[in-house]
Amino acid sequence: MDDVEKRLTAIVIDVFKADPKKVKGSTRFIEDLGARSLTMIAFVAAVEGEFGITTNASENSKNKTIAQAVAYIKKKMKEKK
Repeated sequence: MDDVEKRLTAIVIDVFKADPKKVKGSTRFIEDLGARSLTMIAFVAAVEGEFGITTNASENSKNKTIAQAVAYIKKKMKEKK
């Protein structure tokens, strides 16, 4: 698990009150974590703050799993440099 994945997993566990043993790359936000709109807003805000990136709703909605979110965050961080 790399740094981005570790940091994102910590956010997922905190925001979604998820069992750390059940959070992995294939974990789906809606189906597995029961994400709702307000929870997702809190999640996005935490991600933007943690990684110093800005996202938009249409891009965020494409991230269905933690692995997809990790790849997206890495891409946004690379673009920021």
